Amino acid sequence: MGATIRAFTAGATKEGLAACAVLFEAQTGIRIESHTTHGHLIEEQIIAGNVDDDIVLLPTAMIDALAEIGLLSGEHRVALGTIKIGAAVRDGVKLPDVATMAAFEQTLLSANSIIITEAPSGRHLDRVFADMGLAETLADRIIRYDMGYMVNDHLIASETEGEIAFGVATEISFYRHRGVSYAGPLPDDIQMALDYEAAMLTRSDQSDACHRLFEYFRTKGARAAFATTGVEI
Repeated sequence: MGATIRAFTAGATKEGLAACAVLFEAQTGIRIESHTTHGHLIEEQIIAGNVDDDIVLLPTAMIDALAEIGLLSGEHRVALGTIKIGAAVRDGVKLPDVATMAAFEQTLLSANSIIITEAPSGRHLDRVFADMGLAETLADRIIRYDMGYMVNDHLIASETEGEIAFGVATEISFYRHRGVSYAGPLPDDIQMALDYEAAMLTRSDQSDACHRLFEYFRTKGARAAFATTGVEI
């Protein structure tokens, strides 16, 4: 049997990694076992020494910070792409306009419910609402969930009219054929576009297998797999 690489991934790169894992194992015999939580929780667990994985998939800023204190390898590291925040509604609902600041504000004011996460995308939107002077106006309409998939599950199950959800584009794309429609990214003025990378933990003893995986991540096939999940290459 081939080697096994243990991966700890933020939710935004979960599906892209899963797609790559199938193709990579078929080509190399090397398995990828992955688990997922919020990026900031992964960072905290690595710093606390509570992670026994081989690689992590995180925003570049987190990768930089962990590499700076010697917890991630500077040599075994690869860029994956950029992920933006977007808007979503339940299938069958007219897509809201979020393309400009004026349209975005009108969409917010017209919404009966605004669904966001407790993750960085949701915290970013809290700051956006405050900067727009809408925090108090929208406060009673906001529904929060811990993870992105919970936001999408809410949209699918809810029968409430006038709901709009916000989250990272990749987490919305996972539900595109399951009852959720993507309305588009936030305007550039308020967008939070995060670059993501994969890096090997210095504690890992799977250097050769990780090197092969990171070389695979640079191939057209792997980049296409991530792109289909909403990662901008």
